[in-house]
Amino acid sequence: MTNRLCKRMGFIEKLLPATIPLTEEQFKTFVEQTIATDHSRRILDGLTAQNAATAPHRARERRRGVTPSPPPKPRRQHRRAAHND
Repeated sequence: MTNRLCKRMGFIEKLLPATIPLTEEQFKTFVEQTIATDHSRRILDGLTAQNAATAPHRARERRRGVTPSPPPKPRRQHRRAAHND
């Protein structure tokens, strides 16, 4: 668990380096107001549903000694920048 926690926190700090100097209380507030939202929970529900859908196949692979591939990453939607021509 510690390795996973360090990797995930490192990823957050890489994406959002401004979180590094926050106090524990400030970081907690940041997480509550940004990550622990209804919108984020809906995204998380979708991701966990994807994992559940692939779980039986992955279990069979593990029993056969095959290293299961990770579930597919969700596609990120990119906003297109407006061009002023």
